[in-house]
Amino acid sequence: MEKHLEIPLQKAIRFLEENGYRYAIIDGAALPPWGHVRATYDVDLKVLVPDTNYDAVRQAIRAAFPQRARSHAPENPLIVAVSIDSVTVDFLLAIPGYEELIIERAVKRDLGGWSAWICSAEDLIIQKAVAGRGKDWLDIEALLIEQYGKLDEAYIEDWLSQFAEALEQPEILQEYQKLYKKIRSLAEK
Repeated sequence: MEKHLEIPLQKAIRFLEENGYRYAIIDGAALPPWGHVRATYDVDLKVLVPDTNYDAVRQAIRAAFPQRARSHAPENPLIVAVSIDSVTVDFLLAIPGYEELIIERAVKRDLGGWSAWICSAEDLIIQKAVAGRGKDWLDIEALLIEQYGKLDEAYIEDWLSQFAEALEQPEILQEYQKLYKKIRSLAEK
């Protein structure tokens, strides 16, 4: 975990846990516990919304962290972007279905003297494949190398198939399969 992210992340997690919100750290800040470290400048937290009361959760987050981040960006009802100690923390409000599963499958990991719920390696791969940015595919490759033989491949393939179909982007699954085949051939040498 990058030092400049640690205190803001701890403050965000303390707020979530004290208020009974289940969560999972996702994106770049979730990579180190799975063996891949890269520079990241913000923190993303997927938050389970009790009784789908999104307005109440948004209000609670804004009350706890009134300093907005990205004030120039249009408001998104599923993202509450705040600044905590000059670090952008995105509280991403989970929608029913797969996003709730991300939180249910999260694992508690030690982060060097403190612990937090981290997105599973499989769900991290799925989210990054769907996002599909260049850095996401590099992260997926690193995760496949670091976690080779430990991943639930059927779970990943099933969800990527569903997203590829729903988004009408078959390349999501094709790119993942190509990358997995490459890593498998390297591992078997």
